[in-house]
Amino acid sequence: MKVCVDILSGAGRKTAAAVLVTYQASPHARTLRFLLDAGGALEADEAKGWTQPDDLDAIFISHDHQDHMGGLDDVDSKVPVYATLLVQKQLPSHLNLQTLPVCGTTLVEGIDVTTGSAGHSFGGVWLHLNIGKGVFYSGDFSLESTLYPFTMPPKASIALLDASYGLYDNSLEQCKSALVNFLGDERALLMPVPQSGRALEIACWLTSFDFDDWTLGEDCLSPESALAAPIEGICTEVRPILERIKSQPFNPTAKVVLCGDPDGMSGEAAALLQHPERYLPVYTGHLPEHARQAVSEDKAHFVRWNVHPRKRDLKRLVDHLECDVCSPLFHHMKDLNEWKTALGPSVTSQENITQTYLSQAKIEQHYDVNP
Repeated sequence: MKVCVDILSGAGRKTAAAVLVTYQASPHARTLRFLLDAGGALEADEAKGWTQPDDLDAIFISHDHQDHMGGLDDVDSKVPVYATLLVQKQLPSHLNLQTLPVCGTTLVEGIDVTTGSAGHSFGGVWLHLNIGKGVFYSGDFSLESTLYPFTMPPKASIALLDASYGLYDNSLEQCKSALVNFLGDERALLMPVPQSGRALEIACWLTSFDFDDWTLGEDCLSPESALAAPIEGICTEVRPILERIKSQPFNPTAKVVLCGDPDGMSGEAAALLQHPERYLPVYTGHLPEHARQAVSEDKAHFVRWNVHPRKRDLKRLVDHLECDVCSPLFHHMKDLNEWKTALGPSVTSQENITQTYLSQAKIEQHYDVNP
């Protein structure tokens, strides 16, 4: 039995996500080929950096953000593409779509594929492949969200983990405290946000301390849609707030304007950015080139809103998975020893991982790979 992982894109920096997993149960068995995410470029003038591998048996999409699904426009329509129903609504129409549960197990080509809520976005999931001693791919994840829960996964020998923030370790509460300071500015705050990610979560947070002078773009996830989602996809504690803020029309004169897209390159955010006399842009996530320039010139501000794991979250997940190999994704590891000190000896910077076993039956006698 042989399991191979090839990180086609996503190793060493924040870029498109695409990971090829190949699995051969025995020397005479057919090799299965799965692609985990099919991301597009984050910068307007940048290529996505990977091409579709041949003979794919399935593509799995963790969530609907550009750097994880933006490459699907070029994907062969014959290849089955698995995603949750909530994510499917944002995917290209030509695809051969198949459904994943937010939390559950799906049999794909004879392999149990388990999914769980990743705490990052609406309908977003992590993926666990029951091959070898388990392959776990987190997609983007967070343990801090008050809107999207995180479901702890089964154990896995190979862990492919979102490490977009590197070894940063500030809490979301610290981020919120920094953001409150901008509410005193005489201008309205314009916050370009991922429509299915932190937009509604920030609205709920503002409401939680009785700040109601905010508005949510029409292209953002609505409270009504969140309330209609599967119960495992939204945190129970936030539902009373979602009920309270239903049916609020978009109001560009509000003190805090939350709207898409997160880069400020299109949609309502791009239009409102043309009025610097009225709006103070505040970015909370990835900064494209024009936003970095604006921040450097003090024409905009950056306050991180944690939607990716901190160092302590990575450590918790590594310990939980009991992995033999951990590959941190979407960040440049300048000092591998520093990462090993922080997360453990399983950390690797290799872009190709291969594990060979005697047989699946013997593995399951000694290693619980089921949820």
